[in-house]
Amino acid sequence: MSSTGTSISLFKLVPGELFRPLASPNREHHWLLLCRLFDEFFGPDAPMPPSVGLPRRDITAAIERYLLTDDPWETEEGDVPDAPLPARAQTLYERFRSAGWLRQERVGAREMVSMPPLVAQLLSTLIDFSEHGPTFVSAKVRSIELQLQQVVEGRAGADALDEAADQARKLLVSLSSMSLQVRDLMPELSKAESTAQFARQWFERYVGQFFIGDYADLHRADHPLARRSSILAMVQQIESTGLRDRLQAWYGEHLNGHDPERASGRLQRSLRRLHELDRIGEYLGRLDDDIRQANRRALAFIDYRLRAPDKLDVLLQRACRGALNAPEDALRMPVGPGGLMNAERLRAPRQKPQPIARSANASQQPTAEQLARLSLLRRIKRARLVTPEDMARYVGRHLEQQPRIDSSELSIDSIEDFRAYQTLMTLALRSHRQGGLRRDDPLGRLLRGFRVELVPALEPLDTPYLSASRFVIHRTPKAA
Repeated sequence: MSSTGTSISLFKLVPGELFRPLASPNREHHWLLLCRLFDEFFGPDAPMPPSVGLPRRDITAAIERYLLTDDPWETEEGDVPDAPLPARAQTLYERFRSAGWLRQERVGAREMVSMPPLVAQLLSTLIDFSEHGPTFVSAKVRSIELQLQQVVEGRAGADALDEAADQARKLLVSLSSMSLQVRDLMPELSKAESTAQFARQWFERYVGQFFIGDYADLHRADHPLARRSSILAMVQQIESTGLRDRLQAWYGEHLNGHDPERASGRLQRSLRRLHELDRIGEYLGRLDDDIRQANRRALAFIDYRLRAPDKLDVLLQRACRGALNAPEDALRMPVGPGGLMNAERLRAPRQKPQPIARSANASQQPTAEQLARLSLLRRIKRARLVTPEDMARYVGRHLEQQPRIDSSELSIDSIEDFRAYQTLMTLALRSHRQGGLRRDDPLGRLLRGFRVELVPALEPLDTPYLSASRFVIHRTPKAA
């Protein structure tokens, strides 16, 4: 798509017959041969070719070497049956040249061969696509962020902005196609003949090839994806400051022939692609759902294969052969005596129950007795509850200015006093352990300005209400 939204024809850039060899019966052989020629003569790993090209004989000799190790080929239109190897190499060379993969020029008396730049760029893109592995989101996001930082700081121009926008688009395209790959993989894996083969293909192909390389780290707080808000903030800064005019001027000077309208469209396209990173959460959410569904299907398939009898088809064939060879009496239907269609054997008709009439919930005011009972219940609960304030009042009333007081001197005049006395005795019993009262004991919050010590040497004290162990209340120095 161009900056104005109109589609650009691919065949205005590359020859119209370019894909003919890749659509023929020998397309696999043609593809491997093109990759080998690209790697050996025209690719970035090949030696620097002369500006006028390579001799035609070098190209045909390379094709001959390939044919020696790659046979047989399907017979196509124009092939000569049982042709010698040099003739087959010449036929393949002419096929590539007529399709546009190779360009031949005459330099003096020699025929020189080269690959058109756009065709070489397209072939490089196709090779990268065929070798595509798991996507590493962290690397792409980190690269986008660094390039935008250079643009914002003035250390790079609009070319870095273009590169960041292209990487953002490729990242979203990769994530959007990942879900489809996961869904398409399951029917193919389900064709495995054994459980072991399914498990091997599952871990080799599903986990090793189609997962995102850093999928397990995507939701971590320190993953670069968590900083996409800073990327969007830098994009907003470019749009709202003088950087926009500087980048648009760069586009107009270097890319679009000083056309302000086309430069503005190119800049707007790059910024729009970067804004699309805000949708990456939607793609990852859909991918998580597809992966969870694929995991459930895989576990169900493995569970079925492990539970199902081994060689079920063999058992069924054996049962069919046994039924065909069995005597007639042995094949009687396993049913009880009597007619199969008697009225007694028919199922009684199912009667649909009548729906319950719906009505609104009626609100009812409590009676005076209910209110009185509720108030009494609240007072009972409050009387049994001992708060730090209640304990402070009870102990302060008896301790006053004394440094200590024995439990025999404590009075019990009400339910509140009785509950406070019980709580003090419980604190004394719990404190009489090695290490004292536990730090996390909930009763420890009641000890404000005093501590309770059990006196096991003395006889238990019999009060009108209970027989209790003797204890002593000491005033702590903080409260003195």
